[in-house]
Amino acid sequence: MANTKKAEVFQTATRALRFAPAVALACALGGCVDLPKLVFSPPPVDLTSPIAKDVLAASDAKRAYPKFADVPPTAPTDIRPVSAWSRNIYDTLQLRREQQALEALNPQTLFDTEAWANEQKAYATAPPPPPSASQTEDYAKAQRERAKPPSPAS
Repeated sequence: MANTKKAEVFQTATRALRFAPAVALACALGGCVDLPKLVFSPPPVDLTSPIAKDVLAASDAKRAYPKFADVPPTAPTDIRPVSAWSRNIYDTLQLRREQQALEALNPQTLFDTEAWANEQKAYATAPPPPPSASQTEDYAKAQRERAKPPSPAS
């Protein structure tokens, strides 16, 4: 009895899987229903724009599309020749060789920087503590007494 139940479930699943490609194809094609409307029609125009009338007239105008035969057959003249590209490559390689030679003459010396930092911290002294409020007031009072009033304007 259990085997027949399993067989029925298997048959139902097999039938459902037979229709799966057709359902997938229908869903895929159904998603493309609006494609011609989106791709092949001109974009919407803001009718409140002052140039809306001109835009609509230009988009409705029947014009001939360009062809490959309309492209001029002459080659562009503002392109660097291959020899210039080659010279630039050789110059870049020469600069790289010079940089590598400088690196070989001046090897890296910044190793073990943590030890150096700790050594320098040991030499450093802390700044003096800030003066107390009474010392600050005494200093300000002494400076005020020492100050001379400006000479009168003539």
